[in-house]
Amino acid sequence: MLRLWLDYEDLTRLRVLPGLSPITQTVFSAQAMRGPEPAARRTRARLGGPSRMVLDLAPPGRLLPDFLTPHADTPGLEGELDAVASTPVRRIRAELERSYGPRPPTAWMTRLATGDAETMRALISGLRDFHRAALADRWAVLTPHLRAEASGVARTMASEGIGAALGRLHPAIRWAPPVLEIETLRDGDVRLRGRGLQFLFSPFVTAPRVRVAGDWPVGVVVPAARPPGEPAGSPSQVFGRTRAAVIRLVGADGELTTGALASRLGVSAASASQHASALRGAGLLTSERRGKTVHHALTPLGERFLRGGAGPRSRDAGTGP
Repeated sequence: MLRLWLDYEDLTRLRVLPGLSPITQTVFSAQAMRGPEPAARRTRARLGGPSRMVLDLAPPGRLLPDFLTPHADTPGLEGELDAVASTPVRRIRAELERSYGPRPPTAWMTRLATGDAETMRALISGLRDFHRAALADRWAVLTPHLRAEASGVARTMASEGIGAALGRLHPAIRWAPPVLEIETLRDGDVRLRGRGLQFLFSPFVTAPRVRVAGDWPVGVVVPAARPPGEPAGSPSQVFGRTRAAVIRLVGADGELTTGALASRLGVSAASASQHASALRGAGLLTSERRGKTVHHALTPLGERFLRGGAGPRSRDAGTGP
């Protein structure tokens, strides 16, 4: 559990970013593309040379080095690449060690940690190429979709206040003034001390991510639904018999808690929560925390899957990840 302590100045500097961060979305999409989905395999097959370095830096379920998701008041591909390239060597070394331990898993990461300029140039080239291969043809769909996500939160903030907006961001984010509690890969307490807080949205994560770097505003990446126009089999789409069963059960009852899902499926509450989180990231479920319970319901996309009898289908005899 990560606890962000906010004071008055932090609340006055709270921002919901309407634009996209190309590099942040690229790095998180790389993590999503490490899975076995056909679309992910096809994308990986198109990658070569430096672009494969991005996959090395983004294994599933691992805390990413923060320098890969740079702060930018005006997001833009080239500006963010410049920010990555200008990261101080001591910070690169510290963040690689935090993510991968004292011995990075590849020789090129060791060279990067020593400040090797040629390795950094290769990484920048790889990030640019990965973005073009994985996201460029979907950017026109992602842009309005994620701006709509941000606008919805901003409207709640304007009409009902900051507390209401923070309390409804995601079931893994809880507002207990003056602390924002986030279930994420990090643990501990961070006192913002006037740095401010920024939120952005991504369809490539299924749980919140947090960026804490220097004196910059703390960044929180909130899971977003998959854009309706995104092709089936995209990195954020999930399959499996158990998750198909979740769709059917929630559709039949209209709404189910995590505990009820676990009981119906015959799995642990943690497993049921994981399946619901993945389906939420794919745009098939919505989740809302009410007191100590989380309630799940189908999105319009999930209802279309159910009506068509075309819930996510299993690729094999397993239950899916």
